[in-house]
Amino acid sequence: MFSCAALALWLDQWLKFWVINNMALHYPSIPLIPGYFALTYTRNFGAAWSMLWSQTHLLIGIAGLVACGIVLYAIRERHSAWLQMIGLGFLLGGALGNLLDRSRLGYVIDMFDLQYGGRNIFPIFNVADICIDIGVACLLLYSFMAGRQEKAALVAEATLDTRPGDA
Repeated sequence: MFSCAALALWLDQWLKFWVINNMALHYPSIPLIPGYFALTYTRNFGAAWSMLWSQTHLLIGIAGLVACGIVLYAIRERHSAWLQMIGLGFLLGGALGNLLDRSRLGYVIDMFDLQYGGRNIFPIFNVADICIDIGVACLLLYSFMAGRQEKAALVAEATLDTRPGDA
């Protein structure tokens, strides 16, 4: 889990460093898939979709609590399934990436710009945001799979308990 978090954090911070040092704020964008996907250097003073705009201290506190909670949970449940630990690692890496930006700069550096016809169609985001999404997806998949296994075990147990001739 910690290796996954460290890799996510490193990749997030490395790309943000590159963007700061190689791009101008806002424009020009660097088209990666012309008309559909570009790098555009922006600063987000809020959370996802700019919610809680300029609530930097609140967002730092939330991210700090989330990161501490993940670490404590992972230490307590260190023998959990690998998919759950990978999910927690991505969540931790993403939370720390955006926490570092907010703590250092007072905002988060974003750069991935989804476009249609060269015009922005979705809030610009960063590697940390992607890692948080991947972490949530891994945890949802783990939860779904664990639920199915638990249901299968209950069905198997019920089948064994209801065999004719057992008394």
